[in-house]
Amino acid sequence: MDYIYKFDTDNGFEQTDISSFYDVIEDDDFYLMYLGKTSFIEFANTYDLDNAIIDLLLTDTGKKSYIAVEDNYTFIILEMLDIMGNLDTSDLIGFYIENNRLIIVDMYDRDQSTSEAFREILRKRIYARSPGRLLKYFITALINNHTKIFDQIKNSTAEIEDSIVRNRKQSNSIEIISDNRHKALNLYTSYERLLDTLEVLAENENEIFDDDDIKHLKSVAFRVERYSSNISYLSDYITNVKDSYTSKMDLSTNNTMKILTVVTTIFTPITVLTGWYGMNFENMPELRWDFGYLYVIILSILSVFICFYLFKKIDK
Repeated sequence: MDYIYKFDTDNGFEQTDISSFYDVIEDDDFYLMYLGKTSFIEFANTYDLDNAIIDLLLTDTGKKSYIAVEDNYTFIILEMLDIMGNLDTSDLIGFYIENNRLIIVDMYDRDQSTSEAFREILRKRIYARSPGRLLKYFITALINNHTKIFDQIKNSTAEIEDSIVRNRKQSNSIEIISDNRHKALNLYTSYERLLDTLEVLAENENEIFDDDDIKHLKSVAFRVERYSSNISYLSDYITNVKDSYTSKMDLSTNNTMKILTVVTTIFTPITVLTGWYGMNFENMPELRWDFGYLYVIILSILSVFICFYLFKKIDK
């Protein structure tokens, strides 16, 4: 669904139609549109927007990130993680920005986060012209749920760390760790891409934004940078837990091998005796002894105790 609004300093957001988007407005007013990809292409053709934008949307459907800063507009394609999709997929959002005009292009919204973020900014009370503030509110609404994802990753990793400390084994620990590392990497990449976009907007090369807009853009950039730093620390934490888990598994394997080695070594003399007397040569005198069987049993038990004693003494 498409939404077209005019922001009036006296009346706030007023829904209007697309034909009035380029009407003359007062300096403190601005227009805001939320369009689907097809609607935006139709709009761009109708109002003769730059052909480079239209060609990009028509031909390069796989574009993940794009920034074009021209004399009278800025156009951005931004990839945002699909929160409901377990961070394995992404949404694509376009921003077409002119002086006093902002179009948010819903190119692909898997989890409805883009449309919900737009409705969120409409609920904000804004008393002055500030497209930069709108962008701040919109991006903030997009990344608000990321704190929940951060907590989920942190808590599940902490549970594994606790199980390692308490010597409790979780059958799927390595899968959880790998999944968490993958999520953290995707989040970090998304934040870095968003920071690059915000930095370009804040540079304001085509002077679309005023000082108040720049202030809000830098504010949200600072927040995203903090998120990025937190994810970086979380990635290090996950790596440390993975190393601890690997060390624990290596230690467990080493202990198992140690036990097997000791058992094998202790019973090696018995194996030798079994092989020795299993040859059954005709002239073996022990075969004719009345107590030969008992002799071999006592000799085997004695060899086991001697080996066990020697290992205990060496271990001390």
